[in-house]
Amino acid sequence: MNNRINEILNNPWITVESTFENIAARKLTIPRQPGLYSILTNAPKEILRQFGPRTDRKHYNLMDKINTSELIPNTFTINQKAPNDLYCVYNGHHQNLRQRFCEHFLGSRGTGCLAIFEIERLRHYNWSFEYLNLNSIEEYSDSKVFRTLLEQHLRVKSGWPILCSQ
Repeated sequence: MNNRINEILNNPWITVESTFENIAARKLTIPRQPGLYSILTNAPKEILRQFGPRTDRKHYNLMDKINTSELIPNTFTINQKAPNDLYCVYNGHHQNLRQRFCEHFLGSRGTGCLAIFEIERLRHYNWSFEYLNLNSIEEYSDSKVFRTLLEQHLRVKSGWPILCSQ
């Protein structure tokens, strides 16, 4: 079982540079397929920590997310190695990668998400969305339970992102 999980996670991931202008113009190449994803930035943790409660309660309180992730020993979390280095701050899975991408960057009513570009100050940092389209993997049969298993293995393998609290 672990061999198959590692085989899936070692497939090539696709990176999409995410700017507010490109997203607002809907210049997206992300498929409406199930997959795993990671959000990377060069925004320092201290900057992200400045953003607490949001106007939409479903939009994540970044300060709370960071405080919760700090309960995990530092050796198990993903941290920025040097100023301006990109590092993974969030990862997850979804049955529609494009939809989840839009939610995390532009926001969504009724769905918990980062809503990154609703915070104008965060638009000035570099952001990337990396994804693995699970439908492109031979003999993959989608289920939320299996995607959750893959997500947890990804976190064990790569470390825990600072904006993930569960």
